[in-house]
Amino acid sequence: MLLEFVQAFILLYVIMDPLLSLAAFFSLTKGIPKGECRKIATQAVLIAAVPLFLFIYIGNGILTVLSVSMGSFEVAGGIILILLGVQMALGITFPREHEDNDRSAIAVVIGTPLITGPAVIATSILLADKFGRETTALAGLAALFGMWLVLRFASLIHGRLGRTGIKVLSTMMGIITIAWGVDFIRTGLAA
Repeated sequence: MLLEFVQAFILLYVIMDPLLSLAAFFSLTKGIPKGECRKIATQAVLIAAVPLFLFIYIGNGILTVLSVSMGSFEVAGGIILILLGVQMALGITFPREHEDNDRSAIAVVIGTPLITGPAVIATSILLADKFGRETTALAGLAALFGMWLVLRFASLIHGRLGRTGIKVLSTMMGIITIAWGVDFIRTGLAA
């Protein structure tokens, strides 16, 4: 069981991609006070936990009841990733309605589709089938905790990387995010 837990944790954590989430977090929280950023980090991980655990326990059933194929889910997630990637790569900010809603919207975008996106959801369904729901849930919890640590200490990481490092990271990760979005759409359409 320990080996299965470690394998599931590593797979989920790698797919959650802390570097991508960190770059997006920097981009989306620009100009927001550190205390608020910490709240957004916690909120984002809590938001990410909801679909992760839902799909671990009842994933196939949810998609069947909603008559949504995994392919359609991947296309929708891909579109969101492309928009986020354009924002990260070009430094473009999309218009926002209200400042309080912005922080919730940031947490939602980081939480899903970035932390728990189509790839994590599909993987969690497969891992639950292969290793069991409990092992997959524990691995998911550990991966989410790792993501929370990365986002929680974003300002420390920001200090280490500096403005130029963050800009380079954000641009690179934006391009990769666009590529993943395109790949999700391509895979979803092929399905």
